[in-house]
Amino acid sequence: MNQRIKDFRVYYVHLPVKALYPFDYQYVEIFKNLLRKNGLMCPTYHHLYIQVAKTMEEGLKHSVAFEPWYTNGVSVINYDSYLKQTDKEKEQSVFDIIVEGLMNIANRDTLDFSVVNNTIEEIKKKGLDTELEYLSTENKNYRLVISYLSRSMEEQCPIYLELTDKMSKKTRKKQIGQADNSQIYYWLQKVTLSNTQIKVKSSNSVAADVYLKGKVRSMEFNIANLLNE
Repeated sequence: MNQRIKDFRVYYVHLPVKALYPFDYQYVEIFKNLLRKNGLMCPTYHHLYIQVAKTMEEGLKHSVAFEPWYTNGVSVINYDSYLKQTDKEKEQSVFDIIVEGLMNIANRDTLDFSVVNNTIEEIKKKGLDTELEYLSTENKNYRLVISYLSRSMEEQCPIYLELTDKMSKKTRKKQIGQADNSQIYYWLQKVTLSNTQIKVKSSNSVAADVYLKGKVRSMEFNIANLLNE
């Protein structure tokens, strides 16, 4: 096992467009973040795809991997029953569907079950309110964590900055904006922490210009003011 997971996605087999949206969109981001954070290693692939189908036979037909860098897991859904569920029930169903597909891969390829099971249990605790760490950095005096919550494309993810004074143990947390999960990497490209300021700058790439239209491209926070808010 020498391939660290890079991506995690859910695909539909003969289901309507956005059949499980927004729950699959949100949970995919959570699973991807935590599987990467927890260090899941895979044999030859680094992209994990879940094929959701109405029958196992349909799922298996679409689970053949034509390249060694990705693999497919299969999960089965009774879509007619799903449509009759409440939003809370749909949320739970989508979580279960993703777990089924992930375990299908883990069992087949004997992935690290401690990582897989610990990730599943971690997500169970807060579900869609699982807070995800984007990055952390520190110096002699302060520790900074930038985190977010996975939300729909329409709602966008709230982004939080949490600063801790190591000496006094004083901590302040502040929402600094919202972004779609596809924008976060470009928006928070460069984060620097000094003894007086936190600076956040976006990427200056062409892709960032496309993804970040309307976003503030540079932010600065005074540490003394932040801790005294």
